[in-house]
Amino acid sequence: MTKTTNSKLLSNVPVSKLTLSTLNPRQNVDASEIEMLAQSIKACGLIQNLVGFVEGDSIGIVAGGRRLRALQVLQESKDILPNYSVAVRIAASEQQALQWANAENTARKDLNPAEEIKAYRTMEEAGHTPDSIAIAFAQTVRHVKGRLRLAGLAECILDALEAGKITLDLAAAYTVSSDQEKQAEVFGRLNGNWGGDQIHTIERNLMDEVGASNDKRVKFVGREAYEAAGGTIREDLFGEAVYFLDSHLLEQLVAEKLEKARQKILAEGWKWVTANNELPDFSERRQFTRLCGEEPQLSDEQEQRKVALVEAEYEDRATPEEIEELEKLSELQFLPAQKSVAGVFVGIGHGGELVFDKGSVAPEDHQEAFAAGVLEEPKEISGGTNEAESNEFSQALMDDLSAIRTGAMQAALLDDPELANDIAIFSMITKSYEGDLPCKIQSGTWRNEVEDHGQILPEVLTFADERRIYGEAVAEEFAAFRLKSEQEKATLLTQSVARSFAARITPVTRQTAFVELVAETVNLDARKTWTPNNTFFKRLKSAQLDEIKCFIDGKPSGPEFAKMKKGDKVSCLHGLFNNEADRNGLSSEARERIANWVPECLKTQKQAQHTPKRQGQKLAA
Repeated sequence: MTKTTNSKLLSNVPVSKLTLSTLNPRQNVDASEIEMLAQSIKACGLIQNLVGFVEGDSIGIVAGGRRLRALQVLQESKDILPNYSVAVRIAASEQQALQWANAENTARKDLNPAEEIKAYRTMEEAGHTPDSIAIAFAQTVRHVKGRLRLAGLAECILDALEAGKITLDLAAAYTVSSDQEKQAEVFGRLNGNWGGDQIHTIERNLMDEVGASNDKRVKFVGREAYEAAGGTIREDLFGEAVYFLDSHLLEQLVAEKLEKARQKILAEGWKWVTANNELPDFSERRQFTRLCGEEPQLSDEQEQRKVALVEAEYEDRATPEEIEELEKLSELQFLPAQKSVAGVFVGIGHGGELVFDKGSVAPEDHQEAFAAGVLEEPKEISGGTNEAESNEFSQALMDDLSAIRTGAMQAALLDDPELANDIAIFSMITKSYEGDLPCKIQSGTWRNEVEDHGQILPEVLTFADERRIYGEAVAEEFAAFRLKSEQEKATLLTQSVARSFAARITPVTRQTAFVELVAETVNLDARKTWTPNNTFFKRLKSAQLDEIKCFIDGKPSGPEFAKMKKGDKVSCLHGLFNNEADRNGLSSEARERIANWVPECLKTQKQAQHTPKRQGQKLAA
């Protein structure tokens, strides 16, 4: 065995005599990294020596290739001279050089994010700016600023990050609050428990007294008004999220703006108006009797303006102000006698807009409403005509419409993972005797397809997985499932809940309140997944086809349609609903009515309440 000497291991070598050895494991590096490292060396000097091996007239660098490249960049920019002295540890043999090169690269380990945060914090406390810290550590200024935003985290969170118990994203979620005591309290309560690895759960627990920029209260008040009132704001990591820290002031501004809206509507002649962040829930509102408003009587000029606005909205070029104007021109009108006995619920929509539920008569005002002639009998409006339609439609058609409604509901739930998650948890912790309450999240699917009926559903709702597993396969499947990402798991849960949800049509007196509440929550619209076609129209009576044509025309149809054979009526309606060419010459309002028409039994109760009862029959008459 040949013995090598270790004398004079460190030598000072001019940078011009150094080259990158082919023994160096890092042959390819990012040029931007070299540039940042060069600036770091320029500012702080070369702290760590290189490792090399004599190769002819030069020293081949086998470890420290990035540092060598950075020094060469500085030489080219004339920040250092060719004779700039570099400390190099010289290997006694090629074999030793190779061992040293691999040992350094194997041992090399980047700083843990928590170590970075603490190091940057120490330098900042010593008076260094993010720019100077970035140069010293050969990082981008953005990267340093991002780490410094985490420097205010409670030590227990930084310790968990350093130990690898939580991810950087989870640690960043705690920056929602700058209160370290509160961060530590929430971390101690959530870490290792249900929801502790979910960013939205962490933020929700920290934001119970904070408003985020996507909070509807914030959208309703507006940042400008909030700041003008003295409210403070903090931007989260990289400024990608904004938080309104003064919750008391935010609620005060919301209350003041709601009160102004309440007084304005009350001045229109309503008996009462309530204004809150949320509209009352469905179970509370159903205690009131709903009055039906009338279509607004517009002048010729207003009609022309409405047509222009509808066309603008249809072509997606209407401004928010124009959409608001269209809503006012289309809003149902209530008579003074109706307003004198009824009221309005006012709330804030998801986008921060005001939402209204007008024309509700409280139980204690029924007698007054009877006397005023605005109510015929002391009963709540059912909110639909399902029972009547169930007598007019065959049971087979009602079964198919139930499948269409179920498919539409399932597709809507796919787009609302948060609601699906709530349903899953609620279903697991709640006992119920409601037949339609999906208390058993199942792998199967309720009947949601109708052949040749113009229905289009996402493939995930129609794919039938016939596999059955048992024994050891169950354990294997579960082990594989646990390896999936949180996003994949959340998607699978949403899909399972959606497939398990039934929204069958039953007589109104037996409608399941839970299902109707979910339908209203997702703003159920069967036309998103179903378009009436020949198959559907053939199963209707001729008089029912007349009603649909009257609805489209917005007036009694001419005798030419009424005298058609049923087959011709079916073909006509199929064309209007399914072929763009057949709609040529129709007004934008007629096009809109075609796009929105569904049988009453497919509507939510709220949608049915806003539809004039048996409108088609009235027009036909």
